[in-house]
Amino acid sequence: MRKEEFLKPMNSHFTRDNETLTYSDQTSDSNTFKTGTTTVGLICKDAVILGTDKRASMAYFVSSKTAEKLHKIQEHLYMTIAGSVADAQYLIDVLKAETSLYQYKKEKPIKIKSAGKLLSNILYQNKMFPYEVGLILGGVTEEEGPTVLDIGAYGSILSEKFCAIGSGQNFSYGVLEAKFKDNLSIAEGKEIIIKAISASIIRDMASGNGIDIAVVRKEGPAERDFIPVKD
Repeated sequence: MRKEEFLKPMNSHFTRDNETLTYSDQTSDSNTFKTGTTTVGLICKDAVILGTDKRASMAYFVSSKTAEKLHKIQEHLYMTIAGSVADAQYLIDVLKAETSLYQYKKEKPIKIKSAGKLLSNILYQNKMFPYEVGLILGGVTEEEGPTVLDIGAYGSILSEKFCAIGSGQNFSYGVLEAKFKDNLSIAEGKEIIIKAISASIIRDMASGNGIDIAVVRKEGPAERDFIPVKD
């Protein structure tokens, strides 16, 4: 068999772990598992704020009400995950290790865009059999200031003032587009994040069970908070 034929997508469907993106047979959608999440990030005057819901789902089954979708990579660098849990957890471990090695050698925090490029290279190298993820990488450094990166499964990087990923993203974007402005205070930014994810929780069956928030600054530990939300 030629390599090109081996790399062609197969006409089959499968699911992997909770909250996966799904490959499916294009001729039939009847057995495809619908899954999702809502993750949001935005920049403020002196910080980055990231937020996620807490629900992990498989089709119409809520597999977890306490899913961890907001992860610390370094003190100044956090990441949200959507898609395959197994793929995302692997990428988190790799990114933590690589950024720690960099900081140990250079004795300074890694830039947000450098960490994003490292992650992008990993994703791009596997684009024929992609990691089934959607990621938001956010943090603050002296040189860059508050930075939010929207990173796609094939390795694309988009630097944004705000972004949302997951099945509830359309509802979140409605709030973000209407409410976001430059030089937000942290209090204003948190309020927008809460409203954006709440809008998705109300309208998206696969999002719910509260909101996990991290306020990431240049120095010191991130401010973490959990906001209960009535689904």
